[in-house]
Amino acid sequence: MFPQSSGSALGTAGFAVYALILIYTWMIIIRVFLTWFSANENAPFVRFLRKFTDPALNFTKRHIPLTLGGIDFSPVILIALLYFLMNLVLMGSRTIGAGASPWILLPLICLCLLRLVISLVFFLMLLLILRVILSLVAPSPYNFLVLIVYGATEPLLAPLRGLLPRGPHGLDLRALLLLAFLFLFHAFVLQNLIGLVFKWAMEYGARPL
Repeated sequence: MFPQSSGSALGTAGFAVYALILIYTWMIIIRVFLTWFSANENAPFVRFLRKFTDPALNFTKRHIPLTLGGIDFSPVILIALLYFLMNLVLMGSRTIGAGASPWILLPLICLCLLRLVISLVFFLMLLLILRVILSLVAPSPYNFLVLIVYGATEPLLAPLRGLLPRGPHGLDLRALLLLAFLFLFHAFVLQNLIGLVFKWAMEYGARPL
């Protein structure tokens, strides 16, 4: 669902830009999923997606490469950048359109960055939960989902190799330890930072976002 737009002209324009970025983000996500399922590249819908998404995907892959376990994760970077921009445009246009000082962009940038970090932390926590489950069922290492989960999490878990033994039934204790750390980091660090940034934003006349 789209959030309600502000009644001001700036808020309305910001909402329109937000909606366009949101639609484009979903086009990127769909394009990436289609590559996983070896979709017919000559199908009209796939050609349409390629025309509008491949330039951004190729630019990100070329200039901000991220390959983990042989899997290209550069689309995650592009989606994260779009998510940040989308939130900044929406919140900035609504608060400035409502009469807040333009200097509110400084705390809003910090707030959008924190929200992005929180989203990435939740995404990583989900991957770690999947990794814990996979460690108990011994799946095929050639399964594409398994390659994604292990490719994304192994660089973070590699420093813990040798520090913790395998748990019962092959339980990956390293993943559990990192999962617990991320949970505490979110609860006691990120949430407190969000509160501080909110107070900072209120100094510039922002309404609760």
